[in-house]
Amino acid sequence: MEALKLTSDHVRNMVENGRDIYLVDFSEKYLEELLGKYDLSDRLAGVLLDIDNRISKDIKRGGQRASFGGKDLPVYSYQSISELEDASFLILNDYFNETYDKLSQWIKREEKPAIYYYANEETEIDLYYRKKYQDEPLGNLILFRSGPHASSYVKGMDFADNARALFEYMLSKHFDEKYELVWLVKDPQEYALYEKEGRVSFLSYDWAVSEKEEERDCYYRALCLAKYIFFTDAYGFARNSRHDQIRVQLWHGCGFKTRVNFVRCEKRYEYTTVISELYAKIHQDIYGLREEQVLVTGYGKQDWLFHPHREAWEALCIPRADKYIFWLPTFRMAKTGLEKLNEYDLTGQTGLPVVNTPERLQELDKLLGDLNTLLIIKLHPFQDQERLMKINMEHVVLLEHERLVEKDVQINQLLGLGDGLISDYSSAAVDYLLLDKPIGFTLEDMKEYEESRGFVFDNIREWLPGAELFTFTDLCSFVREIGLGIDRTKEKRRRLKSIMHKYDDDQSCRRITEALGID
Repeated sequence: MEALKLTSDHVRNMVENGRDIYLVDFSEKYLEELLGKYDLSDRLAGVLLDIDNRISKDIKRGGQRASFGGKDLPVYSYQSISELEDASFLILNDYFNETYDKLSQWIKREEKPAIYYYANEETEIDLYYRKKYQDEPLGNLILFRSGPHASSYVKGMDFADNARALFEYMLSKHFDEKYELVWLVKDPQEYALYEKEGRVSFLSYDWAVSEKEEERDCYYRALCLAKYIFFTDAYGFARNSRHDQIRVQLWHGCGFKTRVNFVRCEKRYEYTTVISELYAKIHQDIYGLREEQVLVTGYGKQDWLFHPHREAWEALCIPRADKYIFWLPTFRMAKTGLEKLNEYDLTGQTGLPVVNTPERLQELDKLLGDLNTLLIIKLHPFQDQERLMKINMEHVVLLEHERLVEKDVQINQLLGLGDGLISDYSSAAVDYLLLDKPIGFTLEDMKEYEESRGFVFDNIREWLPGAELFTFTDLCSFVREIGLGIDRTKEKRRRLKSIMHKYDDDQSCRRITEALGID
């Protein structure tokens, strides 16, 4: 059984019979479109949420109430569906069949209630093309997408990360002689240099709802007929894939932070890649995956660590120094326009942990000068960097995301040229373990971060493969040690490396393609 697509006749029947309507797992965007099309406001009686696994960010929850659009409705768990008689249920999310299956498990009475789903504009188009291509054989086509959902677009993130590393590996091994390699990006014109006649192409993911039929046809042909679909982060675009299509979540990295807004992904993609058996178990637990869905291969972008991009280093005009230290803070506070992504705001004048005043930053700059060492700070693409940009320094360089995009450089292509790394809870530190170089972890907000986001490990300090930097003095001591060639945490680092990583080489992309049988 499947959920029924809501029609005008269904709406008329519900209104005429005075049925109460309960919304299920909705989003504000879906609800706004629904109420713009049908006058159902007076019939809305409550909201059903999968409370055990997910609390929707779209709902401001106060006790057991949900407030949105001027309405205040009671919130129920899925299991309440059997108690709500003479009612209709309306699913407002992309995964309506998955939601229907979960709801059905709680229906105990013989007479089944009516469960509908509302198909918004994009879903209507998607279902049309899925039906159009359902009997056509899949082609030798591999589809790639990187970065977050379109609503959180940041230039450059749509052609990056593990998906890009795998794509470049396939090109180097001439996979394009057998397969058509297709990228979904924001603006295809930005990547025209990578296109090869008939074998490598770039399409816009905005074409999913384009008013031009030609663009929609091009987009959905690739989406509906690809044998393999690779992505990092956003995967909703592939939600209605056929059973013979293989979707692979390459993700960003294996780190220390846990996942917020947990939702089971067992049916949302066929495989995901990780770096070790340790993280295989963690990802099974966090994402609700079966054991066979998790491939221990290493991450594609880790291959770059072993082959630093020296030409890009020169192109970025990095000043000369005896030693180089990278600082990659984890994402906390979003830049303007992405405030909804905020995780935790550091109080301070620089936007950095530990070095939280201009005076401390100037003091650190002087220490670096005495050691002839350069500190290269690379913030997350989402991160607000305004506070840091206003401070002038000689031996501290802010490597802006926009600059890397301009020079077409990925950060993992540079890290191999460094002599050490400062991080905190970012997966970049786990990647950096492969280089067997000193790592320092800024931990001044460890308790606050644990309470706001949380970690995948209990006793997080036992799992940090490097120096613990709680204070500005700690950080200066770590910088001084790197400048002087001192490596006091190498034993702990190497011990944890053997647990966190199964492989220690530049062959992750090869292992991914072999595990999936792509030749």
